[in-house]
Amino acid sequence: MKFDNFSGLKYIGKLKNRKSTEIKSSRLGVGFECLDRDMWDKEQAWPVLDDLGVKWARVQSGWARTEEEKGKYDFAWLDEIVDKLIERGVEPWISISYGNPLYCGKVNVAAPGKPEEFMECDKFGVGFPPVYSPEAREGWQNYVRALAEHFKDRVTHYEVWNEPDLLSFWKAQPKAAEYVDLVRLTSEPLKAVFPEAKLIAGAIAWGMTVWSLRWFEDCMKAGMGEHADIITYHGYKSVPERHSTQEIAAFNHIINKYAPGTPYWQGEAGMQSYVPEEAIGSGALSTMKCTEEIQARMLLRRTLLELNNGCSMSSYFQMGDFAHYSSWQSATYHYGLVRLKDGSCKPAYYALQSLCTLLHGALEDACGRTAAHLSVKTDTSDPRATKANTWNANFVRDGKPVHSWWLPESLENELEYKTVDMSMYVDSDLSLPEPVLVDPLTQEVYSVEFGYDKRTCGEEWMFDDPEALGIMHFPSLPVSIDPLILIDRSQIELV
Repeated sequence: MKFDNFSGLKYIGKLKNRKSTEIKSSRLGVGFECLDRDMWDKEQAWPVLDDLGVKWARVQSGWARTEEEKGKYDFAWLDEIVDKLIERGVEPWISISYGNPLYCGKVNVAAPGKPEEFMECDKFGVGFPPVYSPEAREGWQNYVRALAEHFKDRVTHYEVWNEPDLLSFWKAQPKAAEYVDLVRLTSEPLKAVFPEAKLIAGAIAWGMTVWSLRWFEDCMKAGMGEHADIITYHGYKSVPERHSTQEIAAFNHIINKYAPGTPYWQGEAGMQSYVPEEAIGSGALSTMKCTEEIQARMLLRRTLLELNNGCSMSSYFQMGDFAHYSSWQSATYHYGLVRLKDGSCKPAYYALQSLCTLLHGALEDACGRTAAHLSVKTDTSDPRATKANTWNANFVRDGKPVHSWWLPESLENELEYKTVDMSMYVDSDLSLPEPVLVDPLTQEVYSVEFGYDKRTCGEEWMFDDPEALGIMHFPSLPVSIDPLILIDRSQIELV
């Protein structure tokens, strides 16, 4: 077993995973993007999707594929996807995108102050928003109306566009006011047909950076918060934890300033498991060292970080490897949880499967009800002088803590497990009577040696106070760049 060398751990079995159809609610999802352009083989997803355990799937609507003749809508291709997701216990949310060559024609792609340079809308309409002519605006609203009417009994959540702050998806130079104009154009027919629909706005490409914060506030100043029921952002960073403390605080500040209480989703985050030489530099994080193990590690750290930062749903990008990325890039893009070559599952699939099983249901942010102090034993015997920087994600489920920890170092580093001493404060209203350690990568489960430290502080010479509740003490746990999870035995099943 993986942690046989840790005397405080005893292997007790493998995690029994829950299917999507067995889970009532969850904050975890997966991407089913780009099927309007047939960029990956969705047939590889259906045999393994229910076993994954996610409850949400982001699907792009594909206006150009649906309306190939003006005024005639063929949703058959999208019906198949939506229905098969629902059959497997997964709720689809539709990203309404992109343009349509029947309406969008040409757009000026020149930078401000440069001579006009026009580009013709291609057959997929990617990057051609329908805001520049009365005909395009009317065509878009008619399409949204037809989409909402067709799916209102099956789909409740609709997102406006994808990454409007990125030139690739808004070729006429991204402008916050123009994007908010599109949000308004979408909201009117959507809510007229389906008043209970949840409109999702943002889809910010550079989510949680100083650039995205400025873009986001510009959108909110232009009135986006008046229409949005949910805000989405995308998360791509080589080290997921980098900048997250400042940016998430600023992001929440902007929400509270313009639209207090609006929930937010992390709508797209992932990385490739392999990058062909001809694709290096094309696609998010494609200049990183990429392996299947690093991809799984990224998924765990990104997802735990986002949930701990307060997002109401976090979606992994994406379900399957791309057979091609665009008309000009034929290389395979290996972002998927399943391999294009044979549909088999990568380590990242099992990592997300573990999180779905461990974090489903009424998962809450701990909000200070738990706190952990970790000391790497090779650093020092004084817990105040530990040198290793550790990261924690603190949750509560059904009155019991769910706690994760790792080293927030480069994902490209060699994997090395160190021994850590962990002391944990648990609110007196919570309980953790039988903690077990779960490795989400291997799905191995271990019983954990622990006790209660009843000293009033961490000085070695202090005496216990027998009447004190004390703190939980775990004298020998592993720590590395891979997250591990502590959960109560009553909240899991073993195979």
